[in-house]
Amino acid sequence: MPISTAAPAFSVGPDRVEVSPVTGDPALGDDVEETYVRLHYPSPYSTMAHPEACDWISFVRYRSKQGPQQSADADAVLTVQPGTFSGAANMNPQGPQVVRKAAATGKFVEYISLDRRANCAEDRTGWEAADKARDYHVAADYYFGGKAIDGKSYRYQTPQDLNYLGEYGLALTMDDWRVVIEYLLPDPGARTKSFCGGHSLGAFLTGPMMAWDFDQNAATTEDAGFNLCGGGIVPEDGFAMTDPVGFAGAPPLDMFFSAVGGAVKNGVDWLLKNGLGVAQWPVLAASEIMNAYQLAGMAADQNPDGESDLKTLVPADLRTEPWMRAFYGKDYLDLFTGRNLPRDFRLTNTAALGMLFDQNSAEYVLHAGMGYYDCPTVGKTYPIPNGLASVPILGPTLFIIPLRVGYGQNYTPVDHHQLCGWKNYDQMPASTIDGIDPVRGNPTDRDHEVTDIRQFARAMNPGGQPTDFFEEYTPLRIVTDTIFALGLGRDGELRQLQNRSGGVLNFLLHGDRWQSTPSARRNLTLLSGDSPLQNAGYAGILPANAKIIPGYRHYDVVTAAERQNNGMPEMASSLIANFLTQP
Repeated sequence: MPISTAAPAFSVGPDRVEVSPVTGDPALGDDVEETYVRLHYPSPYSTMAHPEACDWISFVRYRSKQGPQQSADADAVLTVQPGTFSGAANMNPQGPQVVRKAAATGKFVEYISLDRRANCAEDRTGWEAADKARDYHVAADYYFGGKAIDGKSYRYQTPQDLNYLGEYGLALTMDDWRVVIEYLLPDPGARTKSFCGGHSLGAFLTGPMMAWDFDQNAATTEDAGFNLCGGGIVPEDGFAMTDPVGFAGAPPLDMFFSAVGGAVKNGVDWLLKNGLGVAQWPVLAASEIMNAYQLAGMAADQNPDGESDLKTLVPADLRTEPWMRAFYGKDYLDLFTGRNLPRDFRLTNTAALGMLFDQNSAEYVLHAGMGYYDCPTVGKTYPIPNGLASVPILGPTLFIIPLRVGYGQNYTPVDHHQLCGWKNYDQMPASTIDGIDPVRGNPTDRDHEVTDIRQFARAMNPGGQPTDFFEEYTPLRIVTDTIFALGLGRDGELRQLQNRSGGVLNFLLHGDRWQSTPSARRNLTLLSGDSPLQNAGYAGILPANAKIIPGYRHYDVVTAAERQNNGMPEMASSLIANFLTQP
């Protein structure tokens, strides 16, 4: 068993910088500039052999063209972490909106969408060639058909090929975040206008960032996360925590469980660096699933009304098939037969994307409210039958959580042979006093459709932009490290999580806050109104001032359209812009 080691001394910052303009996104308008910035910064936490590309970190920068050229002169700078298996392009819809709304008040803010280091392992050859040819089939031939481009062929990477990603945990992620902030705002005194945010997994990372002490010296606070993010934090559809159990209030227990948990963590880390570091398994491979998703996004962006031929382009093999059956079946038989999956219907490319990600089709949490099918539909009975939540007393009580993650209101086309189109979010019927009736009435309405599927397709199209909507190789260590750091394993690199507050034991022993949300700085927690995360409020772990946005799903909080059906400005970006610019 390897011995836990202390955190290495962090270096100052990047030795090289590359900046490239990004154009072609209609969301930018004529008032927002987008650039792609790469920083050459070999990480002190990356010691295993790895590609040279992995010595770079990168981000997408949005700024007002009317504002200052230098980040240091902006009124506020928000750096945002994407979620699990998510890349910087997740934030394409939100970034320009925040910048634009702040500028409308006379304030100039910058929105920085971080692209985590693990994206260095991706092969973007097919996407770039398909964008140049304006034909998504070029990408399909490269990633799924074995066709070479300029002599290069796509190579499926095994977990062993990616062993080095087993080092890409919480400490590396926090350090990369620090480097970006210090690059943008080199003067520590200016970091009162530095804000840190994140979506989904990224939201949960804001807590450790606020509690992180990079030099492990409590006497020096310039490097502390709460000063690097001196303006506050913006968790989106997730929440910030530093010590949920509150072990900081019981030092003997803290030391004991950190030591015991640290031994377990060492074993986990060894496995992650020896074949289990990424979700690349014989049955289910993240890279192939994400390639299939991004191909659907590219097809919907390039040829929205054309009939989808993805079923002939993406193989139904063990790397993708179990995932598709678990997420898109109509009934439980489909887990075994796979007879009612997206490939089994005639769909336009836009409808195919909607079937994969709309909240009235996809299961669990990977969805947004983007409209509805333009064809006859029938309710699903998997994983929970439509209408079950409408059973008096029992339904609302027992099924409130499933209802908020999509169960009980999911549909699929009736006819396998009729071409089915898609009605966008702003083509939905108005809401009624009876609301949505998943059995007899409208399956959805304007109040629950908030994301423009055309913009969603543009963000998901990996061509024509330097970053992806998906992160094919999310290192599992960033998840396991976060669990250990917030629970029972704060030794070695994780000793840097020092500035903890609140928690259950602290509450019981010292009368401190039950919440372990960082209290040193301002906090704007945004939750989707139809997200299961709001139910965490029953445990008292949400800040009292959390904002719950009605009708939104998991992606909606960062992808919602600038023009909303209710005639109001998009709420998430409005709240963020106000938070960044108001004292």
